[in-house]
Amino acid sequence: MEKISYLLKCSVNEQSHLNRTQLLTNVSLSIPSVPLQVSKTVGVGAIVGLVLVTVANFILFNQKFRAIFSAPSWTNHKNLGNLNAKALPRAITLFILALMLPLIIAFLLLALVYKLACAVIIKNKDKYFVGFLDSFDVFWSLEDDTTKSVITVLGVIQSDSPTALVLNIKHKLLNIFPNQTTDKLFFRRSEGYGFYYWRRYSSIDINQYVEMVDFPKNSDTLNTDDLEILMTKISNQSLPYNDEALFKILVTKQRVSNYGQERGEYGIVFRIHHSVGDGVALIEFLCKTLADDKNDCAVNMFSNSEKYNTRIQETPKNLIDMMEKLLEMPICFVDGIIRKPDDNSLHGPVLFGEKIFKWTESDENLLTMVKEIKDSVDNMKFTDVLASALSSGLHKYFSKTMTHIPKDVAVVLPVRFPPATIVDNGLVLENDFSVTILDLPVKTCKREEVQERCDELRRSADPLTNYYLLKIFNSVLPKQVLLPVFNSSQATMVFSNLPGPQRLNICGGNTLKTLVFFVPLKGNTGLGVTALCYDGVLRFGAVADRALVSSPAQLAIILDGMVEEIQSMHQMVR
Repeated sequence: MEKISYLLKCSVNEQSHLNRTQLLTNVSLSIPSVPLQVSKTVGVGAIVGLVLVTVANFILFNQKFRAIFSAPSWTNHKNLGNLNAKALPRAITLFILALMLPLIIAFLLLALVYKLACAVIIKNKDKYFVGFLDSFDVFWSLEDDTTKSVITVLGVIQSDSPTALVLNIKHKLLNIFPNQTTDKLFFRRSEGYGFYYWRRYSSIDINQYVEMVDFPKNSDTLNTDDLEILMTKISNQSLPYNDEALFKILVTKQRVSNYGQERGEYGIVFRIHHSVGDGVALIEFLCKTLADDKNDCAVNMFSNSEKYNTRIQETPKNLIDMMEKLLEMPICFVDGIIRKPDDNSLHGPVLFGEKIFKWTESDENLLTMVKEIKDSVDNMKFTDVLASALSSGLHKYFSKTMTHIPKDVAVVLPVRFPPATIVDNGLVLENDFSVTILDLPVKTCKREEVQERCDELRRSADPLTNYYLLKIFNSVLPKQVLLPVFNSSQATMVFSNLPGPQRLNICGGNTLKTLVFFVPLKGNTGLGVTALCYDGVLRFGAVADRALVSSPAQLAIILDGMVEEIQSMHQMVR
């Protein structure tokens, strides 16, 4: 059976009182030990039963399956050529999977027994053991030598001095440790017998988590080029405690702008391992952990209505729709196996591991333009506008850098399950997402075609299929099996858009003026493009491996093309 290559992303969707009583030089706090517990394991038996019923129903009733075999006579070679290109591979792969299903079920059950045995051994052996990582946290721990699953957020923050800012951030973090809702932030990832698990230590050194970075430059001010170099330099650095810790915050010693103001503007970089949580969780981390006033942290969830929802109301129509999706899931699973990898200049080479960054400057009108385009075109969604802009940006890149422009580019779209919501009664740090792949038309760049393909994905069972595959496999299988299964080898890029809050003041009145984020890269999918709305400003960011692009200027072609396409579409609908 061919390996399954699914990439997730994700992407970044994400308070406590400050006691200024300690001078932070070498600070270490102690907390009482906590009873150990083993994390919950997915009910594999129930899920396997559902899979069996789904496959049986699919074979008996699904029109798509019947269509595979309802083609003209197999003995007629002329008619044989009229078969859908996917029909025969689908049928063969589905037949093989049906034959192997008992072995797959037996293998999953054995893996579950093995994991339970490992839980007993690790718990008795490691006194700091907390529990196994949840299934989606496991996915982001599957790393190789060239890729790290770290979400990087770059901001510009206004403060009296970088030293005072670092001190204030350390105070804020100390006041949330220990705290039941933020315990996960200070866990450390470890691995034993092929399974990842959390460890809790009785003390931490807060200086490991917050540092000031000094860029080697004679000038007291950093420009955009300097920040791009700095981002490349720190992207390969390990997180604290030999990469077992989950986050690090860096503040530039030099200003990033110098207007003669008493307060300066400095660069601030948040590096957070994706196993901590998805984009929603990390925005909540900023709002509820570091922000001075959580009342200012309302997040405008502009994409909430566009997300897929696993929760259904109990109406006959919705129940029928859910049954249809269940019957489609085997086909989606098979299509994921037989999908061919992209063939273009942005996909294929082995990644070097060195990342290049680029982002757009502030444009306060861009978000308004996107909203007006969405409102002016029937049934168009916010992400449809962004996908159309991305299509044009990629077209511009290929036309400028090479003669061949691919017809389509496979784009990984992260999808949160359930839809993103901000909870007021606590910080929830979790990964709860799925993924789907959009075949984005790049050669034609027609908005209507992009919108039609986005609508097809919304009706598809593909995100639901991938959600349960990730949940089952990552819950019971060891990393030696998961690494090759979930290696990303098919898609060219990841695209993630994230709504953010209004302007925040963090850690004692330091104004966070701008934000842009960058997704981690996996496998040989070496390009990520993001959109973040913060303080009413929509800003695009791009990260790529140096094996694919040689300079930030090449990434600027894609981002500038996106902005130009939004401006062009806005002119057309005015």
